[in-house]
Amino acid sequence: MAHKVFIDGQYGTTGLQIQQRLEAHPNVDLLTIALDQRRNALLRDECLNEADVVFLCLPDDAAREATGLVTNPNTVIIDASSAHRVSPDWVYGIPELPGQRERLRNSNRIANPGCYPTGMTLLTKPLVDADLIPRDYPLAVHAITGYSGGGKAMIADYKSRSGAELEDIAARPKNLDLMHKHLPEMQRIPGFQFPPVFVPTVGNFEQGMIVQVPLHTRLLGGPATVLHETLAATYGGEPFVHLFPLNDQSQLEEGFLRPTACNGTNRIELFVYAADNGLIMLMARLDNLGKGASGAAVQNMNLRLGLDESTGLL
Repeated sequence: MAHKVFIDGQYGTTGLQIQQRLEAHPNVDLLTIALDQRRNALLRDECLNEADVVFLCLPDDAAREATGLVTNPNTVIIDASSAHRVSPDWVYGIPELPGQRERLRNSNRIANPGCYPTGMTLLTKPLVDADLIPRDYPLAVHAITGYSGGGKAMIADYKSRSGAELEDIAARPKNLDLMHKHLPEMQRIPGFQFPPVFVPTVGNFEQGMIVQVPLHTRLLGGPATVLHETLAATYGGEPFVHLFPLNDQSQLEEGFLRPTACNGTNRIELFVYAADNGLIMLMARLDNLGKGASGAAVQNMNLRLGLDESTGLL
């Protein structure tokens, strides 16, 4: 049985990535609006309410407006914006979190997670739930991402540069007002009392991401071995989550961890590094446009429709 699916915002970065994954999906019929008709309100309204599943790939305010246009009570909305991620009426779309699959199977309102919070949450929430990271921990999160996370304008800007001009923007910290829009979900979903200090960095590569969470053993409820064992117990058997051994060296290239290794997949890789001086680094590697956006959206759709979660995904 084919399910009708509509991508509202299909010509944006995330929308195009979702469309690419769904074009080969065996259980989906895509409802599309031609580029020259994308502002046709009547066509859009028909698609929003004819579809079994609607993906919202829109700015936050536009996503809220689009939600109000859906009057069909059977339409499932998967919102890729940050508009509904901490709303009590929406289910947060990380199936690998304990108990979350059942909620997602029974909800018509699914908030797709942000790319940075996906890595940070999968690393920390099991440890918070196990009282290994205190809820009042003074958390910091570091991350580097490819420039595709900034959308079409940033992609065009980077691709227009070359040579020394490109080297000058090899790595640029952003959101130095410390008010990143992902902070509410980075606090609420893992269960922290306070938001983390978070300043992401944009690198001069297109896709890929590494999220880092530094910790001090003296402030935790257990050593690195217990943290690693807890993550292993949480994600054992998960098809898209791979936890490497404690202090794994197999992925290091001359001592460096490459941020692009998961590109084109829905895979997320987790690492725990620890030293004898009491310092710990949790790390997650993912495709910011895969498990960090469109791949996760398709995974959530598959789950909600009762399909194999990996259908159409690598």
